[in-house]
Amino acid sequence: MTGDRNLQTLLAGMRPVQRGGEYVYVLWPHGRPLAGGVEAAVREAEGLTVVLPRAEADRQGLAYDFVGAWITLEIHSALEAVGLTAAVSKALTDARISCNVLAGFHHDHLLVPVADAPRALEVLAELSAQYSDVPRPELLLRNETPEDRDAILALTAEAFAISPATGLPAEGEPVEVKVLRALFDAKEYLPGFSVVAVLDGEIVGHVISTRGWVGEHELLGLGPIAVTPRLQRQGIGSALMKETIARANAAGESGIALLGSPDYYSRFGFVPAASFGVQSPEAVWGDHFQLLPLALWPGGVHGTFRYAEPFMLL
Repeated sequence: MTGDRNLQTLLAGMRPVQRGGEYVYVLWPHGRPLAGGVEAAVREAEGLTVVLPRAEADRQGLAYDFVGAWITLEIHSALEAVGLTAAVSKALTDARISCNVLAGFHHDHLLVPVADAPRALEVLAELSAQYSDVPRPELLLRNETPEDRDAILALTAEAFAISPATGLPAEGEPVEVKVLRALFDAKEYLPGFSVVAVLDGEIVGHVISTRGWVGEHELLGLGPIAVTPRLQRQGIGSALMKETIARANAAGESGIALLGSPDYYSRFGFVPAASFGVQSPEAVWGDHFQLLPLALWPGGVHGTFRYAEPFMLL
């Protein structure tokens, strides 16, 4: 069975999917029999390079530097196909993401830095969409309404079924759902900052920002933000973030605080809040508590951030 050679077909249908786990490149010890767990190998004059799961490398005491996420382009590309690697590499290069390419008989595989994997999947999905002949439904961003709330709570429960704090399945209803339900009825609720993403008539994402304070100075406290799992890493979360920031600037807000991954939220301009004199409610949050100073940031704001009351449930 031969693979596709047409570049547009390959780009439109490449369907990037991330394998589970982390992977490393190892220079295999000379003379040692090749053991299990090796996913790929290249023999050079200088020795044998292998790619294997990080856990396996640790178990065997093998040294490595690069730790990557493995992304497979799930379309059968012919080995004679021209341009796929170049197009993918350029898109990732433009996003400042390094990439190592492995070609298999059926698919091409990419190893990117672990921290860059979510963004790499977004970039590749955007690249694929540019070449698709099938019109994609337009993503609609609008204010949440009370009629939306059951759907919002359901998608939030699905999005947080695995706790981001522990990496384990949530026991019972995720705490984020409990907080969100309470935020809808809280005095700190701001109708213009509860935004849903709608795709083909279905609510597929939601973000909420509520009133918070540092002393008497008002800020926004963002979260939770959720995207239905099957559509994560497709740019919906980024669209919700950009919409929130645009609305906040238009409303004359001075800053947005949140708790989350610095690797992810730094792309929107968030920095550790402490660098602006704003301390997190919990010291253990460290640099994960972040702040985006907006156009009307006044400077001279110092103190501990206070979230809306329902966040005390956390």
